[in-house]
Amino acid sequence: MTKGFSIKGLNHLGIIVSDIELAKEWFLETLGFKLIEDRGELFFFMCGNDVLAAKTPAMAVSKPEHGAEREWQDKAGWQTLDHYGFYAAGPEEVDKFAEYVATKGASILKGPYDRSDGRSVYFRDPLGMVGEYLYFFPKKA
Repeated sequence: MTKGFSIKGLNHLGIIVSDIELAKEWFLETLGFKLIEDRGELFFFMCGNDVLAAKTPAMAVSKPEHGAEREWQDKAGWQTLDHYGFYAAGPEEVDKFAEYVATKGASILKGPYDRSDGRSVYFRDPLGMVGEYLYFFPKKA
């Protein structure tokens, strides 16, 4: 049975931030992403071939005009994100990234370390969100 549609990829990921100016500084200046559009309480930026959106809680989808039910909000609160992750081009970049973001206000939570599928570092960014920078080891044939 055909679905009648296809998914070509992830269009964007929207994250809620408590401080939009700090988010701009972190993602645009510290990590070097490219600003696509700035709407004040919502901005979009390019990360490689992907788009990330950062928005204030007032702009979040969990509000009545976007169909959120009060009962649902009382039970679950805002939508949450476990962590965001970025690809590294090589294992040595993971170490360099960890050193760099630590000087820019991030706390290193785990790593850098080798794991079964690659080299990784987990960090908490200045906004309080957890991020990961990961190099996947090449698959063995």
